[in-house]
Amino acid sequence: VKLDWFFTLVCKPLHCWVPQEFTSSWEDYAENICWVQNTYFLLPNEAIPEDDFEMLRVRHISYYQWVAIILAGQAMMAWIPHVLWRVWSKRIPVLLKNAREAAVPDKEVRHKAITSKRYRRTRGIFQRCLGGPPPTTRITLLFLIVRIFFIANNIGQIYVMKHFIGTNDTLFGLHVFQELLIGSEWEVSGLFPRVTYCDVKVRKLGQLKPSYLNLWLNDKYLRYSFRNYLS
Repeated sequence: VKLDWFFTLVCKPLHCWVPQEFTSSWEDYAENICWVQNTYFLLPNEAIPEDDFEMLRVRHISYYQWVAIILAGQAMMAWIPHVLWRVWSKRIPVLLKNAREAAVPDKEVRHKAITSKRYRRTRGIFQRCLGGPPPTTRITLLFLIVRIFFIANNIGQIYVMKHFIGTNDTLFGLHVFQELLIGSEWEVSGLFPRVTYCDVKVRKLGQLKPSYLNLWLNDKYLRYSFRNYLS
């Protein structure tokens, strides 16, 4: 299943339904053309555009080709706050380890733990006198900062996805979540369509004739990503 997802996301994110006269090489060529020039979505009651002016009025879909890169970037952005917590928390002295060592019955180990605790307590007093925050305050501030990073990361990723999708609606994520709850079909809502169209011009008898192709797209990955950050 994981290999199938990998090939779907990276190797072949779209599939064209081509006419019967198209050979396998022509099919690969058509998919590459549709990959480069993007595709467009039409509602059931909309006609296929016949010229460039009508083509400007349709809704173009340009984000499905970049699903793998988007998901990789989202994973990296979600991983950064965790790394900050792991790195910064190691630099902050915490007294829990010394407290555990003080409970050890061994007299020598207990003496070392108590001495270390006294040293840290004395150093903490000097730091407070000199204006530096104590370790407990620093780790609390670090925790709050990392949590703010997590919240900002979730909000920022929604805006990043909105930019990739190409919508100006600031409540687009809520609309997607609402459509998922009521079970609205993509053919009517147009949100993350599974089938789009692409025009490929083929030279026949010295003339360029357009071929209108249907394309199947992997919509569930971005649907799940939006639902994940909204929850």
